[in-house]
Amino acid sequence: MDMKLNKLALGVAAIAGISTMPAFALTASTYNATNAMEIYVSGATAMDVGLENASLSMCVGGTAHKYTVSNQSVWLCTADGTKIGGLAGRTQLAVHKHSVGGSGNGVAPINNSIPLPFLDLVKIASGCAAATAAGTSIACTEVSSTLTTVQVAPLGISDVEPQFFGAPTGTYTNLLIEPLATVIFGLPVTNVAYQALQAAQNLTVGSTNAADIPTLPETVVRAMFTQEGQSWSALTGATLTNDTVYVARRADSSGTQKTYEGVIVRTANGFPAGKSCYTNLPAFVAGPAALDNNAAANACNGSNLIVNNSGSGQVAFCLNTHNTGSRGAVGTLTTELVNTAGWKHVRINGKIGNYTNLKEGTYPWYGDAALNTRMLPAIDADHGAYKIAFKALFATQPILHPTFGSTATDDGKAGTIGLNSVTGQTTGNPWSRADSSGAVDNCRPALPVF
Repeated sequence: MDMKLNKLALGVAAIAGISTMPAFALTASTYNATNAMEIYVSGATAMDVGLENASLSMCVGGTAHKYTVSNQSVWLCTADGTKIGGLAGRTQLAVHKHSVGGSGNGVAPINNSIPLPFLDLVKIASGCAAATAAGTSIACTEVSSTLTTVQVAPLGISDVEPQFFGAPTGTYTNLLIEPLATVIFGLPVTNVAYQALQAAQNLTVGSTNAADIPTLPETVVRAMFTQEGQSWSALTGATLTNDTVYVARRADSSGTQKTYEGVIVRTANGFPAGKSCYTNLPAFVAGPAALDNNAAANACNGSNLIVNNSGSGQVAFCLNTHNTGSRGAVGTLTTELVNTAGWKHVRINGKIGNYTNLKEGTYPWYGDAALNTRMLPAIDADHGAYKIAFKALFATQPILHPTFGSTATDDGKAGTIGLNSVTGQTTGNPWSRADSSGAVDNCRPALPVF
């Protein structure tokens, strides 16, 4: 299947406020395997924004290029030795991320050293005629399998603890499971639904001001995600040309999906034998799978009420497709992702997902992500050095949602909360659902006011 390969010249300026120099950005043609620290990470798509932020923080400003094919990415840059150690004279950093299938592939393949296909910079340089051309954004149509090479990833990321993807105990004994960050989940709806809700709630239609963000009660959210074919007018009073509620959810291998099941909607785990916070409750609605953007576009054309999307990118693509078709759809995404063109996050029970509401204990719809490290065989020195830098840099700069309020205060902050950021604490994240031993447990209730 043909997929689109995108190359984007990335400056750390977008992340860290450092000036970019695109002329000095490393392209695939300048990649040198003997001069590069090669890093392989697999797992959650919802955490890719934070992973990108952290990885770019290890780069010299203006030297990074990002290559993507659907849910596959690789960042190539000149490494900043003040941010990452262990370079031993090498100057290049290549961070490969396999995000196909989501969090589940940040668990079992790490535990069992199962090879996964990662983008290969040598194949990109030779297999895509435009991959080394000048410019900041180049798209090439390529067959994905011609641009990848299988590799074993020693590091994985999951939106929830690995036990959600297998038996609750005794399944992932070869993993060191560490809390990575708190992730604030949202409730995205297509713009046609967003504006219909604004009209029904006497808000300014089309406004992106914080005061005009519409809301849905959690009981209505639960009905949308557990009862197929619901009506917008019956549930919310909103008037849409197409009154049917469409759902853009994630696949069962997704940690985002597990968080919605365990924390937001509160259903049983759709992954067989996996840890479940609830039993004997209605199941989450399900539909056909969409493995890439092309599949999402085809499946989300109005012929399916529910679509199981492989990655967060496909959920966003599905929502955009529904919006283009004037359909009201609801999705499953974290507040790291923001789109004002085709969809927006709404409030739940009158509260938007931001730091302030977490701190006040009024927005409990968040989860703890896990960093999973293979224990045997032990990870190599390069991955060890990257892990140290990654943990220090991950989520140090929060994602800011433009409609959550003032970006100068906690009212405007969303996305991920690093273990030490915001609060200044060095002993852990006070919103974490980890138990007293530090073990990740997303079935624990949200913590009270801090």
